[in-house]
Amino acid sequence: MKKKNLFFVIAFSMVCSVILAKPVQNVSAAGNGMSVSVTASKIKIKITKAKSSGTLYAYNANEYAKKDTTRGISKSVKTKGTALGKVSKGQSKTITVARYDEKGRDGLYNKYYLLKGNTIVKGPIYATSISSAKKKIGFTQKSVKGLFTEGQASNMKYAKDLGVSSITLNIDLGSLMYASKKVAPAGSPELKVNGKTYYFNAGAVSYYDSVIKKASAAKMNVIGILIAWKNNDYNTYAKALRYNSPKSTITMGQNTSNATGRDDFIAMIEFLAHRYSQSKANGYVSTYVLGNEIDFTHYWYNTSNFNKFMEEYSRALRLSNLAIKKYAGNVKVAVPYTHYWAKSAGQVFKECPGPSFAPLKMTNWLQKTSKAQGNYDWALAPHCYGVVNTKAAQTLSDSSMNALTGNYKTTKELTFTNLEVLNSYLNTIKYHGHQRSVYLTESGASSGKISNKNLKLQAATVAYEYYKVAHLPFIKSFNYYRLKDNANEAKNGLSVGLLKSNGAKKPAYKVYKHIDTKSSQAWTKGYLKYITYRRNGSGSARTATSWKSAMNVYSTSFNWNKKWSWKKITKR
Repeated sequence: MKKKNLFFVIAFSMVCSVILAKPVQNVSAAGNGMSVSVTASKIKIKITKAKSSGTLYAYNANEYAKKDTTRGISKSVKTKGTALGKVSKGQSKTITVARYDEKGRDGLYNKYYLLKGNTIVKGPIYATSISSAKKKIGFTQKSVKGLFTEGQASNMKYAKDLGVSSITLNIDLGSLMYASKKVAPAGSPELKVNGKTYYFNAGAVSYYDSVIKKASAAKMNVIGILIAWKNNDYNTYAKALRYNSPKSTITMGQNTSNATGRDDFIAMIEFLAHRYSQSKANGYVSTYVLGNEIDFTHYWYNTSNFNKFMEEYSRALRLSNLAIKKYAGNVKVAVPYTHYWAKSAGQVFKECPGPSFAPLKMTNWLQKTSKAQGNYDWALAPHCYGVVNTKAAQTLSDSSMNALTGNYKTTKELTFTNLEVLNSYLNTIKYHGHQRSVYLTESGASSGKISNKNLKLQAATVAYEYYKVAHLPFIKSFNYYRLKDNANEAKNGLSVGLLKSNGAKKPAYKVYKHIDTKSSQAWTKGYLKYITYRRNGSGSARTATSWKSAMNVYSTSFNWNKKWSWKKITKR
């Protein structure tokens, strides 16, 4: 992704190199047997059958017990936190404490250890049962059809015309909040968080309001991409929030390894979660995505140390979930990846300044860690371009590149051509018996170098993509990227817009408009002949004989013969 100006952003896919990481460590295995619930005024820590006597301590999220070696880059290692009570060996006990301390700090953001000396008996564990100000916000979607509206409120007219149920909006954390009251202009919006008053950029907030209000008025859900564009303004993005990451030249991660960075980050997320959940006046954000393509480490924190990177990102992910759940119980935070999967970008291509990791390995780490430290409903947000994102004949290109398989354990990449392999994987990492949700916030089809044939190929691919995602139960939104071609991207063949750069509608626009209606087949039947592919990535190219047969480019465990139904497509 790259920056266009302060508020209006455009995105494009990149690839980068890898330094192979050490094996995944056994993360926080002592976390089981302890749970934390939070009400409006109390925190209850339940301990089940302590294997040893010990003392229960509260630690800040960036603080670590001495023998907890998965610390990221935090230097805050303590033998004792805030003592809350004693527990005897074999005892099951619930310890209840006040949620807020005398300074107004919210214990919601703490983690808890049961320690015997320096030995971790149980923990760390975070709160998972949270009394939210609102249990549910957002709208029931007519279909999964959505749109990236280029960040402009004026483009809502296209969203309405297309009949989408959700939009994507980039929210720049790098310009959202002032570093201190001293540098904040008079009259800046403010919010008291953890006993301290924080001040926010009125211009930025007004801009986000303008988009979110219009979307909510049209009963469209909003997916907010939380991203900090690289800047050198320490008045709006404090030094404590920044990583020492010289190769991070496009975006900045949020450094929560220190107390100031931790609290500033919580304040930003609380401000957004509070403002866009409590009333119709400001509108609603129903899902947040933290960062951009984090398997390319330079977009967050550039390092070749896998466990160090994952702890840094997962700490921010956890804190954002807690801040969001404080206000809205059903709002999720999602993890964004590129279209790589079982292999990292650096194991496939080598075109980027920093290390990269395989998203499959990263997701497994998150699953193991969150289960140990208090499971919650984080989601995934992969960017499913084609293997070569400029190719108009996407299924043919994808199946000719030796990058895909029909098995989630072996496929190097995830594209629309084999996206159904996620179904099997998500069955292995269920949360409370349900597959984790997937949001497609940056995925589309290119018309390549503009020509009549390529425009028809794009329209065919858009139909193919939508028909596939409409059948995958884990896909909650397919927010097509993008509305309008960016002229600079289009020069290089990346022309994924439904509109040309001059605003003219492409054939793909009309296809997407009608794709989820009763006239869907009438609008797409003329494009089926443009779907060609190599079955399981080998042999001669073949032409699809039906949209159902086109889904099955790779042999997977997803049974298209049983799952295919036009009723899953025609929703309007």
